[in-house]
Amino acid sequence: QIGLFLGILLAVSAVVIALIIYTMTMEKLKQIATLKLIGAPDRTIIGLIVQQSLILGTAGWGIGLVLILLVKDVFPRRVVLEPFNVAVLAGIIVVVCLAASGLGVRAALKVDPATALGG
Repeated sequence: QIGLFLGILLAVSAVVIALIIYTMTMEKLKQIATLKLIGAPDRTIIGLIVQQSLILGTAGWGIGLVLILLVKDVFPRRVVLEPFNVAVLAGIIVVVCLAASGLGVRAALKVDPATALGG
């Protein structure tokens, strides 16, 4: 049951991150079109979106870790947070963020450079 719960949690997290990255990418389509117009390679645009996704995931991981460390002693049952579990969670977050950024990358690569000129 825990494995199923974790699978559903990861899937929902990936969808939420993908939608956030997609929305942020759609807001920046004019800037991305400008980059394409001046000759920026696709690799640079992909890098920008993936970096944004990884920063979002890392920030969430960091905030979550700090909250866990602050409230773990308040729970009636002892919660043990081992460094291995923290590292595995970080790895899972990186993989989920990389996969979730695919939707934003796809939208960014389809934008026409003429959009930057108002067309």
